[in-house]
Amino acid sequence: MESDNESIVIMLVQQYAARFGITFSSKAMEDEATKQRAVQLMSEALAGKRGAITNEDLGL
Repeated sequence: MESDNESIVIMLVQQYAARFGITFSSKAMEDEATKQRAVQLMSEALAGKRGAITNEDLGL
């Protein structure tokens, strides 16, 4: 099940990067809480609810 979740995260990051470029540090994916926040913000950005994510948005 965890590999399925990782696959979803990878697809989300790929979609986000294609649209916005990578605008935050990859360190966000090292901490589980920060990773969850990044996934939430990427989903919102791809849905048009917000703009690109910055390190400041993630507290990095």
